[in-house]
Amino acid sequence: MSSVEPRQWVTDLYVLISTPIETWFERQQSYIPLLQLAPGLLWVLGLLGGSLGIILIYSFLESAPLSTGTPVVTTANYQTILATTYYLTVLLKSFLIAVAVTVISLLIAYPAAYHIAFMNSRFRNLYLLMLILPFWINLIIRTFAWQLILGQSGLINYLLVSLMGIIETPLQMLYSPWAVIVGLVHVFMPFAVIPLYTSIQRVDRSHTEAARNLGANRFQTFYEVTFPQTLPGIAASSIIVFVLSFGSFVIPNMLGGQGNLMIGNIIAQLFGESFDWALGSAMATLFVIIVIMLVYLFNRVIGLRSLYGSDTAWAE
Repeated sequence: MSSVEPRQWVTDLYVLISTPIETWFERQQSYIPLLQLAPGLLWVLGLLGGSLGIILIYSFLESAPLSTGTPVVTTANYQTILATTYYLTVLLKSFLIAVAVTVISLLIAYPAAYHIAFMNSRFRNLYLLMLILPFWINLIIRTFAWQLILGQSGLINYLLVSLMGIIETPLQMLYSPWAVIVGLVHVFMPFAVIPLYTSIQRVDRSHTEAARNLGANRFQTFYEVTFPQTLPGIAASSIIVFVLSFGSFVIPNMLGGQGNLMIGNIIAQLFGESFDWALGSAMATLFVIIVIMLVYLFNRVIGLRSLYGSDTAWAE
């Protein structure tokens, strides 16, 4: 018996075993992506879905967390929120601040992303690194730095009062809605730059060159060619920045003070200081519902799916 025969036997055995397996996988091609996503989906659904489920249950209880006795199911928590002017005012203020932060972030991030995407320089990666660099610094440290800048004895007031003498009394910039907006823009603007940069970088340069060759000036080329192709990046940046700003907690607490709290601060107070988990759960549930509704309306108006290459919107 030669040494080739055992090798041939092993090869034949491998073919015999692998062929039906490969055939089965070929027939189940539609299930393979689902199997690949299954671990991550189970992890997200288990943690996020389970937590939201508990919050939803607590929101309909008279007292939470559950203690001895029969739980009393009620909608009084939602009625309290809708009947309290303070809670509704905080919701409206949080929405307006999130919109302002989103608009300002886009106005600042788009030119930066446009410049980096179209630049012909070996320093492009360095610029991108500088944009991502703030992520390496703790959020509280960055926010505390704005306290040092905007405070009555901070850098800006020092320049205006002591150094230049433009004004006599320090400006009250800290603990105001504008201080909150400045802090949120500073923290969340990189989240707007990265999707915009990715979208602008994918713009076909031949289209812009063709527009210029046909007599369009730089503004016309941007408005007619470049800008429409970057709408997916604008939409993605808007949603990311808006949702993160709407639910922000640390920055309003440090830069806004007690007079400029946002919805995240109210939820934290209800759970922590007041220990009213039922009302806090109702507020958190209402916040999630509002965010989902706003994203849905944004999709209906803008048509997110159509921006990403589909003919219909997600909701249609």
